[in-house]
Amino acid sequence: MNLRTWKFSALICLLSAGLVPGADLARPTPRITYEMPDEVDAPVDPDADELAAFDDYSWRAFIAIDWPAKLGIRGVPDETKKIGDFSDPGSKVVWGTWKADYDLFQPEGTEPTEWFSFDGFTPCPGLPFAGSGHTMVLGSFSGFRDFNQAGSGGLGSPLIAQNHTYIRFEVRLNQVEFDFIRNRQLYRKTLLPAAGGPKLRFPDNSVAVKAAWRVIKSDELPAAQRRYYMVDAMVLDPVSGKCKMQKMGLVGLHIVQKTPKRPQWVWSSFEQIDNVPEPGTTPTNGRHYSFNDPSRRQSPDPSTAPRPISRSNLPADNPRPMQVIRSKKIAGSTRKTNADYQALLRGTVWENYQLVLTQWPKFPQPEEENGAPFPGQFTGPDPMTNIANTTMETFFQKSAATSCMACHDVARRKGTDFVWFLQLRAN
Repeated sequence: MNLRTWKFSALICLLSAGLVPGADLARPTPRITYEMPDEVDAPVDPDADELAAFDDYSWRAFIAIDWPAKLGIRGVPDETKKIGDFSDPGSKVVWGTWKADYDLFQPEGTEPTEWFSFDGFTPCPGLPFAGSGHTMVLGSFSGFRDFNQAGSGGLGSPLIAQNHTYIRFEVRLNQVEFDFIRNRQLYRKTLLPAAGGPKLRFPDNSVAVKAAWRVIKSDELPAAQRRYYMVDAMVLDPVSGKCKMQKMGLVGLHIVQKTPKRPQWVWSSFEQIDNVPEPGTTPTNGRHYSFNDPSRRQSPDPSTAPRPISRSNLPADNPRPMQVIRSKKIAGSTRKTNADYQALLRGTVWENYQLVLTQWPKFPQPEEENGAPFPGQFTGPDPMTNIANTTMETFFQKSAATSCMACHDVARRKGTDFVWFLQLRAN
């Protein structure tokens, strides 16, 4: 076994918190800004405890892309507004103006419109081509894909909230990543890397987000307005083929960015604080969680991942709620960073969101390798801290082998630089 292989084998089992011998980095001072960080303020040092620096980066990225966007322009923050200001009708957060995955993968391989255009086909047949991008759409041309979490190179399982509704998922891309795919026509399957051929290298500062949304019913609305970032979205019913406007609340958000010093990308994952109780606590009856009933036994139900929603397994009209448990605690340092930023965001809906993990390559060079992704397991009084988002990896919470970077490393080995959706959705 060579030295690099030995390092990878040993370090894949360590926590992304960097709980290995080495000096702690200074805890950064939290700050609120619309500027998206393009790098992590930390040296490439596999022996340092870098978690606070990476978690600070994650929060700054979260705030920047959740800043109110300029009206009618994609991806540009409104510098005259403060975080959480949605006073203008039709206002969106910055990432809400980015192109959705269906904007790239148009029917029959049709060329997608350029970045600044709001024209395009959507999964909602009633929306006109012209100006469709001004309306948020949750749906898929394939009919059922947005019902399912990610799986091992394909569709995973649905997630059902306590209000008997399915969670819906979407992927959006910033201009750097969108233009790279569009200009190279990578929405066409025939132009993706062939086995054994040259691999794709996305440009630095490519950013993608994956969001999880739950239906906010009318009787939930008064309480939800104070606690959730909510949108009005046209939501596709794949059985009838029709879309209807629904109020949706954000319950989970992945942010993935490729940076110059971290070519295997940095992975940040957030959740709404009312998703599930924290492990080791006793849920209080009367507390309302999106995915957990405190009066029920605190164990996962179902215990294993159910079948994906598909044409052969249609969504139910009144699905049975799932009992979701967070398997591992959020790291103590991460909880401290959360508290610092939540205090700065007090009075906005964003104080009700928390970072649940940051993942990054501890050995980021050479670029063609996976960089020894984290987090994982470590020896100590609190082994195996959180490695998953309960809304998007509900059934993959116990093994570092199924964490964000480990799963997306399969895409890297297939030639698409940690990016799965090209292989899954190209026409």
